[in-house]
Amino acid sequence: MYQLDIVLKKGNNLAIRDRTGTSDPYVKFKIAGKEVFRSKTIHKNLNPVWDERVSLHVETLRDPLYVKVFDYDFGLQDDFMGSAYLYLESLEHQKTLDVTMDLKDPQYPEQNLGSLELAVTLSPKEGDMRDQAVEDLLEDEDEDFDKDDKDSERKGFMNKLYAIQDVCISVQNALDEVASYGERIKNTFNWTVPFLSWLAIVALGVATIIIYFIPLRYIVLAWGVNKFTKKLRDPYTIDNNELLDFLSRVPSDVQVVQYRELKLDPNPSPNKRKKNNPG
Repeated sequence: MYQLDIVLKKGNNLAIRDRTGTSDPYVKFKIAGKEVFRSKTIHKNLNPVWDERVSLHVETLRDPLYVKVFDYDFGLQDDFMGSAYLYLESLEHQKTLDVTMDLKDPQYPEQNLGSLELAVTLSPKEGDMRDQAVEDLLEDEDEDFDKDDKDSERKGFMNKLYAIQDVCISVQNALDEVASYGERIKNTFNWTVPFLSWLAIVALGVATIIIYFIPLRYIVLAWGVNKFTKKLRDPYTIDNNELLDFLSRVPSDVQVVQYRELKLDPNPSPNKRKKNNPG
C-alpha cells in the first residue's frame, strides 16, 4: 500500500475550446480506470492556477496515474483538452518531485495542447509504518471518526458551493453570448457595417432563388452528404458554423461603442490649423 500526495499547481498554454478564444478547464485523475479526483473549474483562463491538494491510497504501482483536462460547457458535453500519464514506478519514495506533464490528444499526438505542473510525493505504507498507523488509529478512534465526519461535511458543502458557482457563471456566460448574438443580428440589418449587410442581403437573395428553383429535399440531401463526408474528405478539418462565423465578424453594441471612443477626431485642432496655414 502506498500514499500518493499530489498538488495540482497550474496549467500553461492550454487548448482553446470556446468561441471566445478561451476555455473553462478542470482536471480529472484516474487510476485503473476509476476516477479518484476532480478539480474545480476555472473559467475563461488558458493559464489556470488551481493549487489543490489530494492524497490517494494506491495498492500497486503498476497502474499509472491518468490525467485528463476538459473544458466545462453548461448543458453540453464537455470538450476534451488533452491527457497525459504519470508512471508511478518511476517516482522516488518519500521525496517531493515537481512534474511537468505535456498534454496530448491520442488521435493527433503531434499537436501541442499545453502542460500541467504537479508536485508529487509517493510514500510506502507497509511494515512498521502500517503498524504505527494502526496503533494510532486504535488509540484515537473516536477523535478520528469525529474529524472525518467534519471533514466530509465541510468538503461536501464546499463542493456544493463550487457547483452552484459553476452553474451561475455558466448561465451568465450563456446569457451574455445570446445577447451578443442578438445585437450582432440587429447590427447586420441596420447597416452598422455596410459591406457585411450587403453580403447578408446577397446571400439571402441567392438562397431564396436556389430554394425557388431546386426542391428542398435535394438541398437537404446535398447538405447531409457534405456534412457527414467532411471528415472523410479532410480528417484534419475543424467543425464550424458558417452563420456563427459570419455573425462573429459583425460588431456587438459594446464593440461599436468602444470603436467610437477609439475613433480619431477627423477635425484638426485650432493649433494644428494655425501651423498648417501660417499666413
